[in-house]
Amino acid sequence: MTSASLPTVPNTSGPHDKRIRAKGTWLGSMRTRVGIRDFSFDIDEPVAVGGTNNAPTPMEFIAGALNGCVSVVVEQVAKELRIDFTALETYSIATQDTRGFAGTADVSPFFHSYRLEIHVETALDDPELQREFTSQVHRRCPAINLVKTAGVNMVINWEFATEVAPGSAEDACNIALGYAPRTALTTAAGASA
Repeated sequence: MTSASLPTVPNTSGPHDKRIRAKGTWLGSMRTRVGIRDFSFDIDEPVAVGGTNNAPTPMEFIAGALNGCVSVVVEQVAKELRIDFTALETYSIATQDTRGFAGTADVSPFFHSYRLEIHVETALDDPELQREFTSQVHRRCPAINLVKTAGVNMVINWEFATEVAPGSAEDACNIALGYAPRTALTTAAGASA
């Protein structure tokens, strides 16, 4: 069996290049063990599509990675701009058309829309500094830029408040997209139990 070999190192390497490596080992039934540096995690699919539902899907990992990436950038930019914050909540709702993956329609298999809520607990109330802060985060976050460059319709909403309640970003994201807020669902479930 022959295989086409693709170069793994570009012809030119810059002094600031960083290589990120990951290894995947298929475990069967749509499950993969991924190794990155000294860490490992599993990726799976729901039972309905042939998986075992023992781990998040690859696309769920992408959405989660974006939340983690933006949090790192928020912390870095806040440090540089000397902005103090005491809590940070992020929440994503990404939508994809499953017909793309299934091959039943000529549509993109990845996200076609993405909403990201970022809630920062801070005393910062200067609108100009808030704009500078959010602009730098948008420009510098690798994951945000990957999603935008892919042509995904991405909406990012920021909230700056002196108090950020746990779950506030999730509730705001759900409300913006016409879903019931999680706190209302949790309260209703608790009341009926």
